[in-house]
Amino acid sequence: MTTPSLELTHELVEDIPILMHFMCTQLELDKAVDAVLPQHGNHQGLSWGQMLVTWLTHILSEGDHHMYHVQAWADRCPRTLARCLGQTVSATDLTDDRLAEGLGHLSRPEVWTELEKRVNQQMVRVYRLTPERVRLDTTTASVYAGSDETAVLFQRGHSKDHRPDLRQLKVMLAALDPLGVTPALAAGASVVGADVVPGNRADDGLYLPMIQRLQTSLPETGLLYIGDSKMGALATRAYVQATRNFYTCACAQCRCLMPLAQVGHLPEQLAAWVAAAVSGQVKLQPVRDPADKGLLGEGYEITRVLNNEVAGHGPVRWTERVLILHSESLAEAGRRGLRQRLTSTQTEILALTPERGRGRKQYTERAPLQAAVDEILERHKVLGLLTVELKLETTDRPVRAYADQPARTETTHRYRVAVTENPAAVAEYEHLLGWRAFATNAFKSHLSLPQAVLAYREEWLIERDCARLKGRPLSLGPLWLAREDTCTCGKCRCHAIGLVHLLTLGARVLALVEHQVRQRLQAGQRTLAGLYPGQPRRVTDRPTTERLLKTFKQVILTVIVVGRQVQVHLTPLSKLQSTILKDLGCPPDLYSRLVVQSQKPPKI
Repeated sequence: MTTPSLELTHELVEDIPILMHFMCTQLELDKAVDAVLPQHGNHQGLSWGQMLVTWLTHILSEGDHHMYHVQAWADRCPRTLARCLGQTVSATDLTDDRLAEGLGHLSRPEVWTELEKRVNQQMVRVYRLTPERVRLDTTTASVYAGSDETAVLFQRGHSKDHRPDLRQLKVMLAALDPLGVTPALAAGASVVGADVVPGNRADDGLYLPMIQRLQTSLPETGLLYIGDSKMGALATRAYVQATRNFYTCACAQCRCLMPLAQVGHLPEQLAAWVAAAVSGQVKLQPVRDPADKGLLGEGYEITRVLNNEVAGHGPVRWTERVLILHSESLAEAGRRGLRQRLTSTQTEILALTPERGRGRKQYTERAPLQAAVDEILERHKVLGLLTVELKLETTDRPVRAYADQPARTETTHRYRVAVTENPAAVAEYEHLLGWRAFATNAFKSHLSLPQAVLAYREEWLIERDCARLKGRPLSLGPLWLAREDTCTCGKCRCHAIGLVHLLTLGARVLALVEHQVRQRLQAGQRTLAGLYPGQPRRVTDRPTTERLLKTFKQVILTVIVVGRQVQVHLTPLSKLQSTILKDLGCPPDLYSRLVVQSQKPPKI
């Protein structure tokens, strides 16, 4: 008798079943993709939806979006993927070429618009989200690619990553914020829209197209759009107002809220509004934090009538509320920053004209020195706050007679600087610190002054999505691309645009997982312990998706094959892991179903 051969293999199951169950069963992402990207009749293997879900699972689980790592990862967990997908993954399903082709489809505007619409509608229906607020913001992603001659999408512009040396692309994000209503649920707004544009595009013109596109998948009226000062373009505000008139409803109006940019006549107007508040001409209303009852600030409001022409709607006329608000903490931070800038500016300017000495540059002409001073003042944003005087200094030096040269007096010239603060200008500048002007066309019954302040203070919700998009696990930036790949039509930068679209789908998954678990914990007034390494007793009722998934990193599937006998063993789930599965709405046997005894090894 011969001894049966023994084969022992291990698969890292980790969080794969959770991610695939969430995307396929709850979000139905694979079905949405397959609905907009039908398969060819002769195609065999994973559908487009299954392929993209598998790739997105790899991205969220491994924190790596590189295409060439996906197939190797799938080869390390064939049984787990086969059980989760309901079919085996072949060697041609996750190749670089097929993944790149999938990105090409996602980059097509007509495909992406329809896919986002289906995903948004499923998300709102399944998770019973009440669309009330939509937050809009932009972010950038640095790119190690492109050239000045051929770059179309990858351009140089203002970098939010503080990398002006790199080209970049810009991403316009819109996120649904039903989570800010309850502090215990506040995690991050769920992305409902993403547009990719060249990195040198101005932010102002990106808000209106996004709002117009969102109206095809979200309620057409009754939404509160929240953005920063770049959303304050008159055309954007007029369109929001026009769509309210166009979609008539007795109790639903479109409303917009944003801080006004300090451009045009607004600085002078703000100075007058602040003067009215400081002099006591108007009564200020306190704004308190509902959580700790502390004073956030105070302010008042005025109204004004605006007019603008909106394409397709004609002339639009509406009344806008301007909210003038003051925050003492913001003012104090501004004063500290101003003092630091003034000190740094004076130091730099005085360093332009050091004492005479070896290797010390001296300015002998006025124009170059004045240009250097102006550059420093503008860079530190203290123009008008400092008085800089350029003084001409003349020095006579006697020179002895030498050889046939008679004794003489040599005269040299150089400029010195003297810097003094302008007390009146500094006082006036500090007078305006801590004040901001916001604009809204919402009625007081829908959005009071305190509610407006609190709504804008929660802008970090969408900024967290921006941070997630560029950090782990999505890791958008920096992008390592050799070139801007184009479709056969020559109009799309497939890889970059498609990848950003895919990663924003991942951002939706991360936000919704957090929302669901926090909602369950709040409903049951429970907490979770054991999520923090080294702190087993630390509890939280606001866990992050990243920490929840990390608890499953040590789940391993072991397959033992002895001859024709197969035994499968799975790492037993802990009590914490079982609780998380329940809070996520996953079936209790989600992991145990991977253990299937067989007399013959399956062909994976």
